Amino acid sequence: MLLNSDVGDLGERLRHVEEMLRDVLRRLDQIENYLKSASTGSEIIRIAHSLFLAFSLPAQLAIDAASRVIEAVRILGGADPITRSIIEALSGCEELSISEITRRVKALRGTASRRIVRERLVQLEERGIVIALGSGVKKRYILTICRSSSER
Repeated sequence: MLLNSDVGDLGERLRHVEEMLRDVLRRLDQIENYLKSASTGSEIIRIAHSLFLAFSLPAQLAIDAASRVIEAVRILGGADPITRSIIEALSGCEELSISEITRRVKALRGTASRRIVRERLVQLEERGIVIALGSGVKKRYILTICRSSSER
């Protein structure tokens, strides 16, 4: 059973938590507004904004992922929209299956064919942009840039 003095402390703690939550939400709004306003000026910011919204990545991780997208596309010498979306889907440096990549490409583009995603992954693997890990049904993919940076 709570004592009256405990209720006061609990109420005060709850108010403090509510203030902290309001502050966090205010900061998230500021970050989202910044990314929206900056998205016209910088390709990295535009991609980061897209990743921030599609995958709920924290802003700094979205910016890091966007940098990896820019680097991979630069190495390729350009990329069509589907290939670019695949690179964006993998830019978080997670090892993903074809199904997971297809879901992420759909989140970015609104549409994606698993067959086309698989074909593009084979092409990206041949060009050294992605690495296939495992084999068969358990095969997962990761950006080569991600693997290289984790080994440094």
